[in-house]
Amino acid sequence: MEGGGALREQRVVLQREVDGLREVVARLDRGEPLLPADDVAVAIEESLVREMVALQLPFDADVQGYHLRLTDAEVEFKSSPLVRLRGVVFQASRPTLTAEVTATGALADIAVDPTDAVLRAALAIDHISIDKVSGLEQIVSRVALDEVAREIRLATAGHLPSIQMPIQLQQTVEVPALSLGPVRLDAATMPLTATVSRVLVGRGRLWIAIHIEAGAFTRTPPAAPAAARAPAVTR
Repeated sequence: MEGGGALREQRVVLQREVDGLREVVARLDRGEPLLPADDVAVAIEESLVREMVALQLPFDADVQGYHLRLTDAEVEFKSSPLVRLRGVVFQASRPTLTAEVTATGALADIAVDPTDAVLRAALAIDHISIDKVSGLEQIVSRVALDEVAREIRLATAGHLPSIQMPIQLQQTVEVPALSLGPVRLDAATMPLTATVSRVLVGRGRLWIAIHIEAGAFTRTPPAAPAAARAPAVTR
């Protein structure tokens, strides 16, 4: 059931943490390393991710005659990449009657963006609570507020801004030409494909394993000679 209640919020938080711990234990039972040995591991502090999330706020949305505004973010890395967004909700026709909103979820779908080779993550919201109602309870029942919370969660799913991590991966390796000495080589480039292979959370850090595959070297065409400068015309 959607809506207020610290116990309901705690339940969804614990469920994500339990799922994360089960995945870690299962790998250890199989004798697998927590992160692939051949991949590059990147560690990001929760405080830095909090700043990245805050840069995407405020977030505003209109749902079923209500206006949602999320303004603050909390990030906590234990066994899951927990994210809480806080703000207010009010009826569009009565903006002075407000209630506090807490959206609880986590970072999800962490991947390398193929366009610019940066790490991005989505915000997945598991639960929304509406509490500390200031006057709104006079015209809206608790049951109706719970339904509003559910509608907000469904309406905003997939519409929250993505989070860009402060990491950019090199997409190519460039080998310069050798034109002096006994060895002569043409310039060449080698493409790199980077994908996120595993994500691990713990002790205030988000660990991301990145698998890199190298493509075939491609000869770089020589630069075209500069065009001859046209003679100056004097009069």
